[in-house]
Amino acid sequence: MPDSPEKSAPLKWNHPTDVMKLHKLKLRKKALQARINGSQLNTTKAKSTECPFENIFAKKRKNPFLKTGDQKRNKSELIVPLEESTDQTLFKLLNQKASSSQTTSLTTFKNVLNNINNEKLHEEVEIVKAKGETWLPIDWTLKSKVRLLSAKPFPWNQKLKIVEEASGVTAFTRCLNSNTETNLDTSPNAKFHQCCLYWQQPCLPWLSLFPRSSMKLQENSASVAVNTSIRDSLQLAWSDSLRSLFQLIRTRQCPYFYACANNFTVLFRAAGICGFTDVHALVSPTTRGFRQLLRQEEIDFTMPLKKKRDSDGGYETLDSVAGDKLEGEEEEAPESWLKSMGINEDDIKQINYTQEKLIHKAECDVDNSDQSLVVVEGVEVHAFYNFLINCKSSTAVTGPLAGIPPTLLAPVAFQGASLNALKVRESKVHVDDADYYSLDLSGPILPSTLHNLFAINSPEHSVTATFSNVRSTECFSRLKNSERRSDVLKKGTAVFGKENLSDCGLLPKVLSLFCEPDDSCVTNVECLKYTSENKTYTWS
Repeated sequence: MPDSPEKSAPLKWNHPTDVMKLHKLKLRKKALQARINGSQLNTTKAKSTECPFENIFAKKRKNPFLKTGDQKRNKSELIVPLEESTDQTLFKLLNQKASSSQTTSLTTFKNVLNNINNEKLHEEVEIVKAKGETWLPIDWTLKSKVRLLSAKPFPWNQKLKIVEEASGVTAFTRCLNSNTETNLDTSPNAKFHQCCLYWQQPCLPWLSLFPRSSMKLQENSASVAVNTSIRDSLQLAWSDSLRSLFQLIRTRQCPYFYACANNFTVLFRAAGICGFTDVHALVSPTTRGFRQLLRQEEIDFTMPLKKKRDSDGGYETLDSVAGDKLEGEEEEAPESWLKSMGINEDDIKQINYTQEKLIHKAECDVDNSDQSLVVVEGVEVHAFYNFLINCKSSTAVTGPLAGIPPTLLAPVAFQGASLNALKVRESKVHVDDADYYSLDLSGPILPSTLHNLFAINSPEHSVTATFSNVRSTECFSRLKNSERRSDVLKKGTAVFGKENLSDCGLLPKVLSLFCEPDDSCVTNVECLKYTSENKTYTWS
């Protein structure tokens, strides 16, 4: 029987791409029909039943890092809850939410963070205000400038009337208390002018003699060193002025004075100031050569700010044993001991040279620093006074200040002194989006000047003062009196000092503070603020 035409025809194979196109076309038609009918088509079931190759050719590979809602839900279901008895570790902190009503120990991560957040949200922030003092500190540092700032206008200004200027000068020269009953003008301007006055020697109008260290070379300035007679006259007048001040210090008619040389500054203070029982002098900065000159004159001194070296250093400096003398039997010379050990003379010379070099380096390390502060007390001050008059290094040999002796500054009158006033400049400044009234005072700001300025200030007037200090004199306020404080308080030296210095020119309130032996009253001050709200002083 012959084969039928259908069986004899060869089978036609379609290309897989054509099959997929046809399948996708059918899916699109069904999807379109389902959209029209308002029903959703289960494409996943159609793919699995109608075309077994859909998972290979048409299905897009899913991103394994993609997070969906189902994955998050499944992941959270797989987390094993930790027992409450175990420590609340970081994993529980990240994966479990904190309960607001839970009150457990604060030693867990979760509870610590919860308490911090609750404090920030519910508790009010407590503002801690700096505690002030009702008294002003004493700063023995010389200051070249001071700026007074206030939100309100100052009760005084730089424009003085004739009677105000005259009353200020009279009250200052006579050391009168403006708060007592007098026939002088007691207006704020008169009191302010009295606070701005000081005594100086020498006074050369064409030269600025303070501060000496910042003096710049002036081409047009004539040096007095070329004229021997002028130089000798200046030195003689300066010696008389220094003698006058030293006598005032010894008789307690002057509380203190400064002698500012080009390379160092000397502060003389009367007995009773800061609890010292006798007159004393402070010198800063000093050098090894200067201290060696003091030893040659047999002037005993101490260096209280110098750091002590350990005995393991193998040597001692001359500064560390200044003023000490050997007692008892003389020890054997080092050279003879080394010779007995069999060391030859050349090695001994090398050892001595190395030792001297180490000692010299150790002594020079403190030069021109705060540690080089020298203190002379008691009867040695008179010898130091004679040394200072004849000290050639106190007067410059070259430069515009050649032949000019050190500048003497004091709060009271003395022989040969000139009455000078601080330069005052009044202005308005803009600081931190606010306008302030400003008063700039330029010149030598003595320790008592600051106290006098705040003494005449109204208690309802807040004032901020910023200073420009002379760096070499800052160590004067770092000298502490802790070792003798207990003895001073027992003997009542502070009370006797206040009575003996009653005619030294300081206000009674200021004098009582200057005679206080407590170290906490003396400190370096760069910024001072008086607050009228609580009537206290704060400083830094």
